[in-house]
Amino acid sequence: MKAKSKQVARFISLVAAGLLVATASQAATIPSSTFDFTPEVTDDVFSVRSKGWRDPAFGDMGWTHSSDWGTVNAKRGELVTIKMVAADAGIHPGITVWFRGADDTAPDNYVVDHFYPQNANFTKFGATNETTGEALGNIIMRHIAHAYDRDGNTKRVTIMHPKTDGVAGQLELTFKAPRTGHYMFVVGGFNPDAGVDSSLKYNVNVNVTVTAP
Repeated sequence: MKAKSKQVARFISLVAAGLLVATASQAATIPSSTFDFTPEVTDDVFSVRSKGWRDPAFGDMGWTHSSDWGTVNAKRGELVTIKMVAADAGIHPGITVWFRGADDTAPDNYVVDHFYPQNANFTKFGATNETTGEALGNIIMRHIAHAYDRDGNTKRVTIMHPKTDGVAGQLELTFKAPRTGHYMFVVGGFNPDAGVDSSLKYNVNVNVTVTAP
């Protein structure tokens, strides 16, 4: 098969897999910070805005730079647990996890846009640097899991996977890694309590562990 034919075949297979559901017209951007979790370093303090994960003012999209980002590597079948505890119980964390595999050819510190979907793939073919116009490759982030803290939260949005554990401001998400490789996740707030200043950033303690099933 010629190279061009191979590219067409790959494009068709990506469409069939639903990877074109969430594309963006903007050039790629680098999140304000991305923390790499390892077996030796399992904790970090994220800094997020109270509506960073889902904001009705922006079509219920997440804000890339009002959220904080992390990465973790896992082998197929391993259990990845991400626990978030906000310093302020009025901040209700939300989280989305994506997988970045071999066909994700852009540098892993880039994401598609300044806004992100919480429950879909995040994809841009032929991504370019938003400042320099430099060609980066393809950003193909396959959606794996998402959820948000429902305790004390006045909004219940079923498709966003509300979770309760009896503690407001706390959220724990566990998923079984479907593939071996690199997982990227984002954390932000959703529907803060009355009186929370949405212009400020708040601390969220994040713990990530990877264990055998």
